[in-house]
Amino acid sequence: MAEGLGNTGRILRFSERFENFIVLVLLITLMVVVLIATGGLIWMILLTFSERIQMGSGDYHFTMPLLHEVFTGFLMILIGLELMKTIVMYLDKHIVHVEVVLSVALIAIARHVIDMDLKTSPPLNLIGTGVIIFALAIGYFYFKRSSALEKEEK
Repeated sequence: MAEGLGNTGRILRFSERFENFIVLVLLITLMVVVLIATGGLIWMILLTFSERIQMGSGDYHFTMPLLHEVFTGFLMILIGLELMKTIVMYLDKHIVHVEVVLSVALIAIARHVIDMDLKTSPPLNLIGTGVIIFALAIGYFYFKRSSALEKEEK
C-alpha cells in the first residue's frame, strides 16, 4: 500500500513539474511575441514618418487609418503584457487572478470596438458588443468592490 502512495507522489510531482515547464514555455513564448510585436509597431511608426519626410510634404501628423493601426497595435501589446502577468501569477501561486482576466477581456473588447466598422456592422453585433462591455464592467466593478471589502475586514 505504501508503495502505491510513493508512486502517486512521484506522479503528482512529475505532473506539477510538467505543468510548471509548460507554463514557463508559454511565458517565454509570449515574451518573445510581445517583444517582436513592440519592435514591429515601432518600426511601422518610424517607417511611416521616414516615408513622409522623404516625400517632403511637411505632413507629419498621423492620419486616422494610421492612428487606428497604431492604437490597435498598442492594445494588442497591452493584451500580451496582461497575459504575461496572468501567466506569472499562475506560475507563482498556481491560481488565475480574476482581476487580470477581466482587465484582459476589457482591453480585448476595446480593441474589438476600435476595429469595428460602425457603418456596416449589423445592429445586433453592436448591441451584443455593448452587452459584453456592460457585463465585463459590472463584473470588474463587483470584483474590485469585494476585494475592497475583504481588505476592510482584515
